[in-house]
Amino acid sequence: MGATVAIAASMRKERDVRDAFRAAGATTPVNAMSLQSVGIEETMAVRRLKKRAVIREAAPGLFYFDEDVYLALSGMRRRMALLLVGTLVLIMLVLTYGTVAIK
Repeated sequence: MGATVAIAASMRKERDVRDAFRAAGATTPVNAMSLQSVGIEETMAVRRLKKRAVIREAAPGLFYFDEDVYLALSGMRRRMALLLVGTLVLIMLVLTYGTVAIK
């Protein structure tokens, strides 16, 4: 349960960063701004999004939020979560009902 809470908090912080960039209008290279102008600091969420190329540097010290990359990242995370849940359900079924003998 603790991991779930940590993941939810992390995702919330990333959404807050996204919302700050959107509110500032820094969503294209032409509209790139400094983090200070966007109203955020270099937090773990910002570093994580930079590492995944969601926050991109258009010029030295000027950043923008790449919506397309963010949507792709969100889709990948959703697929990974579904795969994990499906795998866990399959494991639980095997453990609960045992293996079926092959004839």
